[in-house]
Amino acid sequence: MFMKEISSDGDVSTVDVVYPASPLFLWNYNHSFSPIKLILLPILNYANNETAKYGLNVPYNLSWAPHHLGTWPVCDLPPNRQEQMPMEESGNMLIMLAYLVKRDGDLSFLEPYWNLLSIWGQYLAASLPDPEDQLCTDDFEGPSPHNSNLAVKGMVGLRAYAYLLEKKKETKEAEELQKMDLNFTKIWWLDSMDGLTELHSRLQYNLHDTWSLKYNFLFRQVMNFTDIFTDEDITRELNFYMTRINEFGIPLDDRQAYTKADWQMWVAAMGTQDQFETITDLVYSFADKTPNMVPMTDWYYTFTAELKGFRARPVVGGFFSRMLLNYAVKA
Repeated sequence: MFMKEISSDGDVSTVDVVYPASPLFLWNYNHSFSPIKLILLPILNYANNETAKYGLNVPYNLSWAPHHLGTWPVCDLPPNRQEQMPMEESGNMLIMLAYLVKRDGDLSFLEPYWNLLSIWGQYLAASLPDPEDQLCTDDFEGPSPHNSNLAVKGMVGLRAYAYLLEKKKETKEAEELQKMDLNFTKIWWLDSMDGLTELHSRLQYNLHDTWSLKYNFLFRQVMNFTDIFTDEDITRELNFYMTRINEFGIPLDDRQAYTKADWQMWVAAMGTQDQFETITDLVYSFADKTPNMVPMTDWYYTFTAELKGFRARPVVGGFFSRMLLNYAVKA
């Protein structure tokens, strides 16, 4: 099964589109028929150099997860033509796969891919705690070094890899990675904290008086990875975001007045009931009052509710984040 990146560029199974869409698929999960697993398997096939059995020869040789498979509907993209997002996509894949294992209790579907997962896990371990100058999923902002939200993605992704190793009974390596990851999160706190009266994390480690939505904390909560970061880290961030509200939403970061509807709903999912309702009402107000009569966009201006770009994209699956988190907490 494949997912189309509608409107933004028509890529096939873009990993950082599958990931923000995943709360819908992971919440509304069926053990006998799992669309999200069927979407992830072709990505694993491609990265594991299994394209020959489909009549292709695409030698994947990168040390991180792919960004996408091709331009819809053809899946023949050479690795050197990928839109490279090393930490973003490696973290995304490991996190989604870890949740599938948690939900099913089944590792068997990963048997052909352990070497591949090890490559991605080791890439994260070698690249953290300070991401290099690279793109993240919000690629319209361009690449950035020392990106603190991307670092959270990498750390949750590394913890997800350690979780997979735990389930594989490779306890020693899993424990070593967990200790490494815990140390990374302590460094993250020291390097990213900003503000005196309004303590929060920066956009980049090196940029004072900046901030960004740390939506990448969500799967720390969903997977119950309480050994990395703290609940106080997340509470502090949510409380700070409540001071940055515009008429139709909270900006993605301090650089622009626009935001992403999906990431706001990821953030809302982690908040108190009042915070969840406040952010949800902002997104609803945008959808109700936007002057642009197009299929639901996920990228818009928080002062005017005007469309910035994108429409009808799968990422609105992120609107189900609260439902996924509530299910995961009870499971």
